[in-house]
Amino acid sequence: MFSGKSITSRFAACALTFAGFCAPASGADLPSFKEAPVAPPPVFTWTGLYVGFNFGHTWTASDPVSIGSLNLFDLSGAGFGPASALGATGVVDARLGGYFFGGQAGYNWQFSEKLIAGFEADIQGAGVRGGGHLASILPAPAGFAVSGVKLSRGLEYFGTVRGRFGYAVTPTFMAYVTGGLAYGGVTADSAIRQSLTPSLLLAEPGKLDYFDNRVGWTVGAGGEVALSRNLSAKLEYLYYDLGGVTLSTPSYFPLTFSDVQTKALTLADASRYTTRYNGHILRAGLNYRFDWSIPETPGSSATPLFASPQFAMAEKPAPADWSLRVIPYLWALNTNGSLKLRDESLAANTTIIDAIAKSSSFPLPFMGRVELSNGPWSAYGDFVWTQMRFSGSTLTLRSPVADIALALNSGGHLRQTFAVGEAGVGYELARFSLMSAPQSVTSFDAYAGARYVYLGLDLTLDALGAVNSSALGAQALIARNIESKARMEWVDPLVGLRMRHSFAPGDAFELRGDVGGFGAGSNFSWQAYGGYTHDFEFEGVKLAGLIGYRALSLDYSKWVKGRENGVNAIFHGPVVGVGARF
Repeated sequence: MFSGKSITSRFAACALTFAGFCAPASGADLPSFKEAPVAPPPVFTWTGLYVGFNFGHTWTASDPVSIGSLNLFDLSGAGFGPASALGATGVVDARLGGYFFGGQAGYNWQFSEKLIAGFEADIQGAGVRGGGHLASILPAPAGFAVSGVKLSRGLEYFGTVRGRFGYAVTPTFMAYVTGGLAYGGVTADSAIRQSLTPSLLLAEPGKLDYFDNRVGWTVGAGGEVALSRNLSAKLEYLYYDLGGVTLSTPSYFPLTFSDVQTKALTLADASRYTTRYNGHILRAGLNYRFDWSIPETPGSSATPLFASPQFAMAEKPAPADWSLRVIPYLWALNTNGSLKLRDESLAANTTIIDAIAKSSSFPLPFMGRVELSNGPWSAYGDFVWTQMRFSGSTLTLRSPVADIALALNSGGHLRQTFAVGEAGVGYELARFSLMSAPQSVTSFDAYAGARYVYLGLDLTLDALGAVNSSALGAQALIARNIESKARMEWVDPLVGLRMRHSFAPGDAFELRGDVGGFGAGSNFSWQAYGGYTHDFEFEGVKLAGLIGYRALSLDYSKWVKGRENGVNAIFHGPVVGVGARF
């Protein structure tokens, strides 16, 4: 039992202890409580390697497209030459504007608390078009020159390689300026159609069909906000300049007239096309930074240029149950290149915007991918089928001159059918995991297979020129019809590599590429795809979604009755789809 004295002395000891006047009681008397030190919260850093997607709009800074024509010779004896050349001269406003979708990759280095430096490269499927028409009726000594001119230009794809210098306004918001190299594929198209009345001269239109890969420069500014450790969103403005283009003979095929009876060349005009490719871009983007590229920075936002991630070789998955993915998808096709029909070269520069806005019927696509996997083995099948129809006329014109009725009409119809079927088998070569993030796994596969390609083209062109005057007693009618069909199909062997990086279970980035043909089917072909996949469930159903960008290049030729049919083009565009997992 405790005596009153001992109890009193213990309370006194405790009071003195809490007051700080004496040493605490021994461990035998009181329990000891010790709080663990609180770790400082991690400081956000912009340093890291990232990939992402962007969507935006571009508009032109220089609208004019000009055409100038010069009469080379006129043997008609009717003095049509000056009127013909003047009718094929003028300027139109061709606003080069439209929407685009693409991807980017880059690296940021935050070398002080507020300052960030980095570089970024991007590419967009642009398909941006602009154009206009000129129409005129000009008097000549013996009649009139009725002219219709169509001028257009395009930016088929666009990309940049830029440096970035940023300032951290807050730890998670960066304002930056940027500039560097710009590149893109540009097109120029023109058609001059004329009737000389009254006469029996048959016109061959002056035509320009041009494509070139150009390099220029770009500058801009933007802002980027961190949504999480890995994810950020940006809004960016760029000004680009790919320079000017001036095209004349032989790029611009001359406008010529032949005598209907003798077939002799009677009149010819040479033309020159001039424009500039520059403009403004406003786009929004989403970036994902890889965990292994983000260094640990407790207490400071200053970081080294590159982190040193520690990887470990992981075991390949052992054979078990088969898993199956079936994903219907939409591939928004853009085409850049050329086609050959019976030795005639045609430009193949169309975009998904053309397919929707200019097609005479809604594009019909059927696309899907099936992938079966078990352990390190996998098998896949992929199918694409789409059909587009285009039609239109260039000019319908009636003369304001009394008693003289003039008309110049042309119309064309094009039906294009495109199908691709692929099948192959793959095997996982190696797998790595990140020591600091074991759920982050990178694997490399090799695969081999075959690709079937079908391309069908049906082209019909109708042209009509007419003049009628009862007072002059003159009447003339010129009509021409062109029909051309081509069917091309072949099978290419292919070999490829695939890299898959899993950020977490159900979230992965995939990059794959293959080459094929080798003269066995086509001369040569290649394909590249990069995209993001996400697994999720809805109402108990296992689903998978994908978004990415795909490009397929084909170089094929075939001789039929001494004439060449072929294709040398790149089919590319964004891919999006949702399917099921089993």
